[in-house]
Amino acid sequence: MKQVITEAKRKKIAKALHDTGTISKIKYIAVGSGGVDENNEVLSPSETATALKHELLRKEYTSSQKISDTCYEYTIVIEANELVGEYISEIALIDEDNDIIAIANFLPKGKDQMEDSFAIQDMY
Repeated sequence: MKQVITEAKRKKIAKALHDTGTISKIKYIAVGSGGVDENNEVLSPSETATALKHELLRKEYTSSQKISDTCYEYTIVIEANELVGEYISEIALIDEDNDIIAIANFLPKGKDQMEDSFAIQDMY
């Protein structure tokens, strides 16, 4: 898995530390199929990305948990009837402003007719 924290997140943190004192909460997770090239090699996500390469689904995250003092993990549940037959290879955390704050790319995982979940960590 290859993951980056986006430039948008770093800018928001800098602004919050300087003048607003607040930062938008994480609200959504998006999954897509654009995380690999034509040879199925995992692509390095861009820190300046404003969208997934091929978004398939976006919805509010299902759960989150504290991993450490500097890391939280967010999970999305994809229902049995969602994205059947798709191959998911990219995931993004999206805040209340609809800005992508973290992206991870990974080898494709096929979605069948069973409920499935995907997780991404937000590290500081």
